[in-house]
Amino acid sequence: MSRLGKLLEPARLLEPSHWQLLALLGWASFFEGYDLNVVIFALPHIRHSFGLSQSSASLWLSLLYLGALPAIFVARRADRHGRRRVLLVSITGYTIATAATAVAPTIGAFAGFQFAARLFLATEISLTWTVIAEELPAGARGFGFGFLATLDILGAGFGSLLYGVVLAPLGISWRWLYGAAVPVLLVAVWLRRRLPESSRYLRIAETKAWSRWAEIARPPHLRSLLLVCAIAFLINLTTQAQVFVIDFFESQRHLSTSAANLILVAAGALAIPVLGIAGSLSDRLGRKAVGCGFLAAGVTGTYLLFFIAHGAPELFGALALTYVGGFGAWPALGAYGTELFPTSLRALGNSTAGAAKVMGQCVGFVAGGVLIAGTKGLSDAVGILALGPLVAIPVVALLLPETSGRDVDETAGAGVPAVALS
Repeated sequence: MSRLGKLLEPARLLEPSHWQLLALLGWASFFEGYDLNVVIFALPHIRHSFGLSQSSASLWLSLLYLGALPAIFVARRADRHGRRRVLLVSITGYTIATAATAVAPTIGAFAGFQFAARLFLATEISLTWTVIAEELPAGARGFGFGFLATLDILGAGFGSLLYGVVLAPLGISWRWLYGAAVPVLLVAVWLRRRLPESSRYLRIAETKAWSRWAEIARPPHLRSLLLVCAIAFLINLTTQAQVFVIDFFESQRHLSTSAANLILVAAGALAIPVLGIAGSLSDRLGRKAVGCGFLAAGVTGTYLLFFIAHGAPELFGALALTYVGGFGAWPALGAYGTELFPTSLRALGNSTAGAAKVMGQCVGFVAGGVLIAGTKGLSDAVGILALGPLVAIPVVALLLPETSGRDVDETAGAGVPAVALS
């Protein structure tokens, strides 16, 4: 079998019902990627509208990212009342909050509406990955995670092109990017009629084999919870660098809005195939090896981007390496948040890992704001925060179990030295 054939082997395990599920959840992931990343490619103009410096913007952004913390309680409802119902509510909720962001009169209102939007977005992310973990065959879960991640990034790329190539050159406000989210409500209506409930959840519901939420903080799940949260926290300290990349291109490297967005889209497009490849590779070679390798590449690209690269070709190359590393690590390591908790605690475990991810992002923004003001600028702040994922690499390699190719009922709980990441 050729190398390409081996990479595509997990896809051959999927039945038509699996592909239909991937298509339905893929659309939700596409719009989630668009919604979540508007602030990245429109940040310079958002800062200008509200009169914010890079330092103050970093502090305000930390507040809106905190919106994902209450998602723990919303996602817990999915362990008791079903994945499907809570997923549809989350899509509707983030669409309404995003539309409200378009008319925010102050930075406080902007942060408040985005706080609410990210609560529902975090819930949606947790549940789409939970459903994929529960419904896809063991040998194709990584492929499924990579598929969702790919659609997420395509949504972000679409938003960047829309703003950088169409809206910004015509002088159209960034507010229209948020207003454009309203048609997503049609997706919720479509999913309501076609999205099935998770079969593993239905088995739990039939037997009423519920778990109390406090069980996740006891052995054998406690070790899983602590490790997944620590790793997610460390990896996401560099989110501040990702959000400020367009701002960095324009303010420190003096590129135009269109040029900056085109570099971002081109680098992302080059790295997008890695998402599917990494997911399939993690099914064959293991989550840890693939995740750590790509994570190291992403950290290397980050340092090159903010310290070495200056011209457009160099910036493109460094950003592409950053994205290749981040995209590749995402499906491989993101799998742990769903694979190491039982069905009755899976949404709660994955959303708790997501909350730790958000705490890493928030600490990164707050620390970044302080470091930007207290050092030579954004690059020095990023250099310090990038130590987080560097520390995470040996933690993943030494403490995470290997879960690829094993049924989630087998990997959850007592049979595994448990750990997770979202």
